Amino acid sequence: MSMILSERRGDIAVLTLNNPAQYNAIAAGLIEELFAAVDRAAASGDVRCIVITGAGKGFCAGAQFGGDTFSRGAAIGDGMRSTINPMIEKLRASRIPIVAAVNGPAAGAGVGVALAADIVIAARSARFILSFARLGAVLDGGTSLFIQRAIGTARARALAMLAEPLPAEVAAEWGLIWKVVDDTALLDEAMAVARRLADGPPIALGEIKAQLESAWSAPLAVALDDEATAQSRAFVTEDLREGAAAFVEKRTARFKGR
Repeated sequence: MSMILSERRGDIAVLTLNNPAQYNAIAAGLIEELFAAVDRAAASGDVRCIVITGAGKGFCAGAQFGGDTFSRGAAIGDGMRSTINPMIEKLRASRIPIVAAVNGPAAGAGVGVALAADIVIAARSARFILSFARLGAVLDGGTSLFIQRAIGTARARALAMLAEPLPAEVAAEWGLIWKVVDDTALLDEAMAVARRLADGPPIALGEIKAQLESAWSAPLAVALDDEATAQSRAFVTEDLREGAAAFVEKRTARFKGR
């Protein structure tokens, strides 16, 4: 069984985590298949947005119980460095915008997979659980960084140390995610957001992703200089000229990624 279902809807790639019996837990092969699917989307040349969601009732339950997952000892770190860590970095570094449609519980590293997306939309029934402390484990999947960035240290510490589920509506109120919608409207809303991104200027959106990632820990002077450099790149694109013309002519811009 394929752990990732890949579907093209025009210039939008929909990638579905496909281990529903285990709430899409990170079983053997899932991360590798997701990595490959993102690579294929990037290499296609015509994918303008990626949507990631889960099959069944869950988004991603984190590490799958069973097998040797909890008996690997110190070797677990090397495994993470070769699997989940590069996957999280790939999602963050992708020049293609990524939307996460969280259709159910996201737990453990599954929270990291969701938050590695650029825009996170959750079903009303979804919840986010930093479940590590329940197992005697520690944060992984980028959650030690993503959670604090989004909601601040006080809330992040409580969520991580108490391991209490965070309902989707509270996650939105706190700024952890972008929006909550009714369960039945989740994929439609995610696709509508993806459509807006796909119709946007690909070069500029890729630059904006990179700016937001690097500016978080940069001194102001460095961020300002990086902005000037990136703006110089944007201002020589055909998309910039098209966007300016569309603004003046009061019409919708038609961006081509050039």
